[in-house]
Amino acid sequence: MIHIENIQVGYGHCVVAEFAGDIAFAKARLIALIGTNGSGKSTFLRAVASGEHLINGTIKIDDKNWQEITPRDRSKLISIVLTERSFSYFLTVRELLELSRAPYTNYMGKLAAKDHEIINEVLEKFDLLSLHNRKAGTLSDGQLQRVLIARAIVQDTDYIIMDEPTSHLDINHKADLLLQLKEYCHENNKTILFATHELQLALSLCDEVVSIDKGSIVHQSIAQFHDSKLLQKMFPSKNLIFKNGTIYFNF
Repeated sequence: MIHIENIQVGYGHCVVAEFAGDIAFAKARLIALIGTNGSGKSTFLRAVASGEHLINGTIKIDDKNWQEITPRDRSKLISIVLTERSFSYFLTVRELLELSRAPYTNYMGKLAAKDHEIINEVLEKFDLLSLHNRKAGTLSDGQLQRVLIARAIVQDTDYIIMDEPTSHLDINHKADLLLQLKEYCHENNKTILFATHELQLALSLCDEVVSIDKGSIVHQSIAQFHDSKLLQKMFPSKNLIFKNGTIYFNF
């Protein structure tokens, strides 16, 4: 479980978002992080993933403070998909996925049969087998986004942090991906926290919602979120109607 207490996140002394109290992310949950542009979603994700931008408060994972966990052990607990892409574009898809197994290899970095088995399973599940020998630099943005998500899955962590995982994807791939991620969480007892602007899809599929509005962080079940009518407050517009968790256009 990821446990957050009295958190403030931001830059230097500038607090972007805060929550006075306890937030707990349990296993087997798909959790959407929503908020307007500039509300602090990415800052919050980085704080949860690595302690970066954490001004005050405590973040624990499985009852251990971040500072008590070695980098190698952290890489077995949390994997990350950020909007920045820092890797060699000369690597093949398979090589990118192989790097994610590094926390489990010996001092020589040699992959075992189990590592190759996991990689092949994920390649197949995310429909990437036909791309496994392609260089990352030759892929479309949508293909590369799927590869980076697969890379996080291959890392086989209990918690996955994703910033806009459906960016660059067609509408059908957005829906398919979020449904895949939900099934993955429930079937494998994993938790995914992801920032998104795909409100309709996220609210149709996620188990819980973390919302950031005017510096305030709120964590709710999907039912609680719908009852709170926070969407109307966060995205006020005469052209939008929010009803029973569905978003309608009023043109």
